[in-house]
Amino acid sequence: GEYVNWRQGGQSWSNIRIGNTSSTIGNIGCLVTSIAILIEKSGVNTTIVPFNPGTFVEALNKNGGFDGKGNLYYAPISKVVPNFQYVGNVNLRGKSRAEKLLLINQYSSQGYYLTIEVKGATQGSQHWVAMMSVNGNNVNIVDPASDKTDLWSAYEWGKTTQFNYFKAN
Repeated sequence: GEYVNWRQGGQSWSNIRIGNTSSTIGNIGCLVTSIAILIEKSGVNTTIVPFNPGTFVEALNKNGGFDGKGNLYYAPISKVVPNFQYVGNVNLRGKSRAEKLLLINQYSSQGYYLTIEVKGATQGSQHWVAMMSVNGNNVNIVDPASDKTDLWSAYEWGKTTQFNYFKAN
């Protein structure tokens, strides 16, 4: 689908503000862009037409989706897309590459949709990607900031520190 080409920057929605901040999707929208990609991938019906990261953020903005710094609140996601819910977060800190891959594969094979944090060990830096599939030892991703598609060729495995998982109904 077209969603594999959605990026946080250089798109019609890149200048849409996140909550009441001066930051935009282009600046800090990697997580919300990744979630929009997963919603579209899941095929759930949304009342947001057309559905894309920009219209998703606008809906979240109207439903208290962000705090004063632009951090995402997860509960409003299912307010704006009722058939897509945040379930939880898995901490990967201190785990080996094999353990991380096992957990990512386990949640994915149970039908969950994952956003993976890829710069978690970097002070003051955070970046999220949308997981598409696991193929052997490779985790295939859509990166909202680049065209990279393989998680651990693009980012150091040691900095993959957590993932969020969502379910589609």
